[in-house]
Amino acid sequence: MFLRNHWYIAATPDEIGRDLLQRFILDEPVLFYRKKDGTPVALADACPHRSMPLSDGALIGDTVQCGYHGLEFDGSGACTKIPGQTNIPPRCRVSAYPLVEKWRWVWIWMGNPEAADPAAIPDFHWNDDPDWIPTGGRFYIKCNYQLLVDNLLDLSHETFVHPSTIGNAAVAETPVRTESDDGEVRVLRQINGQPAPPLYVALKNFTGNIDRTQNITWTPPTNIVIESRSMPSGSNDPDMILEYRVLNGITPATATATHHFWATPRNFAPEEDVTKAFHDGSVRAFSEDVEVLEKQQAMIEHQAALRGRDPTWIDINADQGGLLARREVKRLLESEQAHRA
Repeated sequence: MFLRNHWYIAATPDEIGRDLLQRFILDEPVLFYRKKDGTPVALADACPHRSMPLSDGALIGDTVQCGYHGLEFDGSGACTKIPGQTNIPPRCRVSAYPLVEKWRWVWIWMGNPEAADPAAIPDFHWNDDPDWIPTGGRFYIKCNYQLLVDNLLDLSHETFVHPSTIGNAAVAETPVRTESDDGEVRVLRQINGQPAPPLYVALKNFTGNIDRTQNITWTPPTNIVIESRSMPSGSNDPDMILEYRVLNGITPATATATHHFWATPRNFAPEEDVTKAFHDGSVRAFSEDVEVLEKQQAMIEHQAALRGRDPTWIDINADQGGLLARREVKRLLESEQAHRA
């Protein structure tokens, strides 16, 4: 169901500390904590003795003690102690997952550890670039991750879902150009000479029509960068350019739940009040998406239960980016499964 030999965002650095944290990643329960030297650890969150979640146990030094029968495991997943006996069976261990801290996020590799190359982590450098001012957060959305990918690759929904923030009629009425090569999907939209959406007016005080660019890049399995740039029509005034990125790390939690790690770094107006306005506007827009996606997931499940199969959808032109991404994921899944076989 999920591609495993890829990097996914697991957490923000501040979420992982000396308290035990459980988070489902690719339908697997994972335990996170930091060693005393600050190194983050990720272990399968089920004791091999009787499947008690280790996250319900205790952290003793750098080892985790199961809260049921007291077995202890180190950061490599090896069992180091079984109360009442000296011999430790070699199979008594839990999986340990590679972690890398980069771009203000903690990335996890759920597949073959020997294939975990940090150089393959997606390029989200804007989130950690001194020339860009970041803000961001995480949503836990009760929907399949591919619904969120579809949502972000087809921004025509902004017209109808986000009319009070980032959407207006011009978005849905402007056709896009969709490209795909080297496993990436790009959706490009150029809106010229149209009114600015409400959030843009609040941020830049646009009084007339603007030219607006939306360039979206999807890289497998779930990472999306939206490049947004707007300016008054016919103007080259650098002080009136509104440019930002929407960085989306989409991590499947289960088949029907998703972690959405997002950031919206910008390269203008470093003032804190602008950051707050940008953050609040982003949260409002994403919250509107969450409401739609969870209703969509609930209806899909209802239709599947009613008819014994997933619903059959009608595709329109704006769906091309999402369809290409789904096709590439399917191809990669088949390749990964064949390799394991």
